[in-house]
Amino acid sequence: MDSSSYYVNLINKPKLNEDLVTGLGYFQKQKNKNLNSDSTLAAVYNLIYIARAEKKIGVLYDSEQSAIEALKLLDQLDENGYNEHRISLYNHLGVTSKERYKYSIALDYFRKVLKIENRPKEIATILNNIGNVYKEKKEYLVAINYYKEAYSKSVTIKDSLNLARVLDNLGVAQSKLDLPEALGNINKGLQLRLDKKFKQGIISSYSSLSTYYKDHKDQENALLYADKALNMATFSKNLDYKINALGNKMSIHEDIDVLTYKQLIDSVNTSKEKIKNRYAVEKYNYDKKAGELKINELKRQNDQNLFFVGMSFLLLCATFLYFILRAKHKKEKLEQVYNTETRISKKVHDEVANDVYQVMTKLQNSAYHHEDVLDDLEDIYTKTRDISKESSAINMEQNFEDAITDLLFSYKSNSVNVITKGIATIEWETLSAIKKVAIYRVLQELMTNMKKHSQANIVVLVFNKENKKISINYKDNGVGCTLKKYNGLQNTENRIETINGTITFDSSTNNGFKVNITI
Repeated sequence: MDSSSYYVNLINKPKLNEDLVTGLGYFQKQKNKNLNSDSTLAAVYNLIYIARAEKKIGVLYDSEQSAIEALKLLDQLDENGYNEHRISLYNHLGVTSKERYKYSIALDYFRKVLKIENRPKEIATILNNIGNVYKEKKEYLVAINYYKEAYSKSVTIKDSLNLARVLDNLGVAQSKLDLPEALGNINKGLQLRLDKKFKQGIISSYSSLSTYYKDHKDQENALLYADKALNMATFSKNLDYKINALGNKMSIHEDIDVLTYKQLIDSVNTSKEKIKNRYAVEKYNYDKKAGELKINELKRQNDQNLFFVGMSFLLLCATFLYFILRAKHKKEKLEQVYNTETRISKKVHDEVANDVYQVMTKLQNSAYHHEDVLDDLEDIYTKTRDISKESSAINMEQNFEDAITDLLFSYKSNSVNVITKGIATIEWETLSAIKKVAIYRVLQELMTNMKKHSQANIVVLVFNKENKKISINYKDNGVGCTLKKYNGLQNTENRIETINGTITFDSSTNNGFKVNITI
């Protein structure tokens, strides 16, 4: 492997983006050559550096697939061997999964490392990585516990840079809970990095201090450390450092246009990354489980009688369960049809039948104007179309994130601007179909209410996930109203209550309309 050390260095310590491309090209050629010559372990080595280069370039999906390909090759050699390579690949997949917002998968991979790793320094790194996942999930107390454990490991091995990283992360998590020791830990981490002249770490510490002071409403110090981070990032000539430092500084300023621009850019970037998720990790886990099932099947052949008895019993249970569920499903569908028909009937009577009667009255009056009747008929058509749209079935096979986005932006027009933030940060696939339908219908009701009554020209919806709860904040700049729970608002409240959520309304005349939903 000595002949490849030059290309290893290009990937581990690139000076230019072209270095990564050059290193990537070399290891891809080596991988193909090694696979053709049945040098499987050498191909695994190549794939490790391919995955690292792809991650640094920013193609996280490709990087993830390369790492998974390497794991499959290791499984062919020895399912439980080659722990050094497995540790590297598991950690890599944990980091990329975190960056792709697949937090539960990231935690699974990091915990796989802890099961086979016995080196204190590496264990400290993994504990720190687990803490980072919980910090991203805003579960700060859990994150702090992992950081403290990583700190204890780092102290025993006297690794000052690892210690500095843990202290910085620990301080940031403590800051979010307003704990008094937060600032001291961030400063300790900074001092260790200054002593080692570790530029990347110093930039990170300055950014952490800027964030700390911003959270504590000290704009002067927040800007001071944001400028320090930006100056050092500019001096380092690393564009990623500079972009992050500029973004941090932008977030401190109170210019609403700057903040809105940054939030929209962050939302777009998050959405793009979500779209790239092709479930490569899930596929690897499925393939591995399929292999395990095949082995178990071979073992069970030694006891055929027990196998067939068990299968017969399971078949009987499955048949019994099928008929129970079918009967229950039929009853639920009948109730749903009845409720839907009742609601549509009432709406047709209240909104369409009365209008039709008025048109008939006009036609009986010789003084009516032809144009008036045409206008009335167009209004009736519009109401009928809206009722059809509101009552149509929701396609649950469709990507729910796309369905919500399409729904909200269908209300956008030349006179109404609809702005959304954070839709892509919600793990919609974890929600039950009942909750998805409730959320969809409530948002549809709110947007329809806005269109009919509010006279708003700006609507903002912010989606957020904190701990295990989803919050949706709706706000428009319309004429507002004196709050009174007429049918539409009562329907939204009933829907949210049925899925154990809460919904609150806030409005007054000429002061817009606000809704906060927590699920």
